[in-house]
Amino acid sequence: MTTRRNFLRNSAIGVAGVSAIPTVVTANPTSNKEAGKLQAGIAREIITPKVGGLLMGYGSDKPSTSVHDELTVTALSIEYGKDRVLLMSVTVCLISNDLTSNLRKICGEAAGIPATNVVLGATHTHSGPNLTDAYCNEVLIPKCIAAAKASVKDMKPVTVGVAKTESLVGINRRKLLSNDRVTLSHNPWGIYDPEMTVVSFKADDGKSLANIVHCSAHCTAAGINTEITRDWAGVMIDRLDKESGAITMFFQGMQGDVGPRLSNGEDKGDMNYVLEVGSRAAIDAVRAYKDIRVYRDELMTVAKGEVKLPHAPLMPLEEARKELAKLEAGTQARFTGTTANVLRRNIELHEKGETGESFFTYPQTLINIGPIVLIPVPFEASSEISLRMRAYSKYGHTLALGCTNGSNSYLVSQDQICRGGYEVERFKWSGARQLADNADMHLVNENLKLMEKF
Repeated sequence: MTTRRNFLRNSAIGVAGVSAIPTVVTANPTSNKEAGKLQAGIAREIITPKVGGLLMGYGSDKPSTSVHDELTVTALSIEYGKDRVLLMSVTVCLISNDLTSNLRKICGEAAGIPATNVVLGATHTHSGPNLTDAYCNEVLIPKCIAAAKASVKDMKPVTVGVAKTESLVGINRRKLLSNDRVTLSHNPWGIYDPEMTVVSFKADDGKSLANIVHCSAHCTAAGINTEITRDWAGVMIDRLDKESGAITMFFQGMQGDVGPRLSNGEDKGDMNYVLEVGSRAAIDAVRAYKDIRVYRDELMTVAKGEVKLPHAPLMPLEEARKELAKLEAGTQARFTGTTANVLRRNIELHEKGETGESFFTYPQTLINIGPIVLIPVPFEASSEISLRMRAYSKYGHTLALGCTNGSNSYLVSQDQICRGGYEVERFKWSGARQLADNADMHLVNENLKLMEKF
């Protein structure tokens, strides 16, 4: 796998949890199973950090002062025949590629499931902790292992229901100003994904066992604050937990250009907006849940392969040197520290002669349960990419899971590049090897090709 380092996040998340990994005792899933029937089990653990640490979102240098609501990791194990998968939703901002690889491996071992069949998503709350080594080794890693292990302890035969609804939780956040500049705020004319999907699993006794909610919007309703919170998604999760009597997990969609729809019409929130947006999301999620009329016995299949995204040609050597000189002279303000590192790496590649065709390639695992397809996407990707993938798919519920199985900065749709803005700058400056402008097309087509393996 080619590593595409994310220069834009706190450097601690690139190494957290790698050094000290506890011994794992592999769990043996219950042997009392019905042949040829889907099985599932779910568990949840608390992963709230100690108060006083730094929060990850917005690069805030203010320590947390309180806990508004508990952060969690939720693990859902599913088995059909010889296929087993483990879905994990972690209420933190982002999980680096290295930490993701380690968590998938050790949580898979705990649940008796191959690492390739572990899907690990971050809900992208900006009010979660910096993933320091201490937090990962003392809290995150052991709690993820515990949830994974518990999820296979008492698996039950299940039927599956699914419904979708329109939700106004999100709104495009690339506001176009009169001077043709793009800023982070509500853009009522911009594209976003309005679809919320609820997948529910019921045991044979008719009781709900687990729910998955999928929709797209940054968990940033709290704004720049000092309270630890799951943000708006936490309100939604708690409400559907209570309504259904089951454990609910949340997976982000393609939220790269979608913020929470705040009633102030801006991108600046506080804890009041967490409750406001969360309540709206809760109403939508409960409505979708109650719209599930039929629960069916479903098959599950898994398709594995890789996704290959082309890199753009390197910036010319002389241009890179000039840009670096401007930064070092203090005359260029663009993301100074990270950009300088990217430019130095660019120059290094030129000097080594590594300027030819190049690709970012990552392993991919797709999961198909009846009419549902789960597609992990290790980027903060633009919502239009998800809409296209869904439109081209032959499955009724094609759910692209953003911020899942890794973190590689932003991936924007090609039409956004000409306007620039925050997301485009991150896309262009996430590494010495920038993805090609049409990487979005390749992401869609590579995953559609993998679906054919079902």
